[in-house]
Amino acid sequence: MLRSWQDVVAKWQLVPRAASKAAQEGPCEADKVFGEALDALEDGRLDEALRQFEAAAQLRDHHLDQIGIGDVYLARGGLRLALVHYRKAVEAAPTDELTVIAVSQLRVAAGEAASAVDELEKLVAAHPDDPVARYYLASTLYSVTEQVRSQTGDERLVMTTERQLAICTHAAERILQLHVDDRELNRGARLLQAEIAALRRWTWIRPVVAEALAIVIVVCGVAGAIAGGMTGSVPVVVLSVLAGGGLLFAVVQRFRRQVWRLQAELTEDSIAKPGVE
Repeated sequence: MLRSWQDVVAKWQLVPRAASKAAQEGPCEADKVFGEALDALEDGRLDEALRQFEAAAQLRDHHLDQIGIGDVYLARGGLRLALVHYRKAVEAAPTDELTVIAVSQLRVAAGEAASAVDELEKLVAAHPDDPVARYYLASTLYSVTEQVRSQTGDERLVMTTERQLAICTHAAERILQLHVDDRELNRGARLLQAEIAALRRWTWIRPVVAEALAIVIVVCGVAGAIAGGMTGSVPVVVLSVLAGGGLLFAVVQRFRRQVWRLQAELTEDSIAKPGVE
């Protein structure tokens, strides 16, 4: 599903630029009907918007009307019907900014946000000063972070693999680089960065046991080295040092974890929907 209603309608901010082309290609009546449809869509009056977009499509053959119809179905969760009309828009104007954005949000709603990122990156590269293109890229990247993470039975999102952390790290950094005028997106990206930093920290499992074992290993290693020194046995000294170091390393490996690994172990039985591996 989409992150918010804004992801359906925000792209229509581009309409003044796109509509000027539409006005030259269709009769005035079609432009009027289209404008009424767009007003209805932005107000959330979906039944009226659908009627008006379909009426405009009867009066002319223009991709904006097909995008509008697709948007109504997308807002209602009718992804297959949205796809039918977005495809018509793609056939008519495959490189149009509104078309690219509409198709990208259909992918997001279908749970395939990651597949929409490349096209939106190209759009931002072509229109670096366009706040609408930057917004959609940022919003889609945030949807990626939600879709790649694992989900517990109580619908809590958790990062349980190194790849999930890497994807979320990149997405959060890129969102903030885009400087979008959306407080929720920026706040979400910063919270994600803070969560990732916390998950990458190292922590001790059963620290009392680990400390006790480390003390025993050090004492035994020192005792062995002293005994070897007193008997003049260099091999015993070397063996004591190497064995002690190896055992200490084993203790660290056994009892020290990055927080995300510990989280993955603790939530393993409660994961209802695994994320990317």
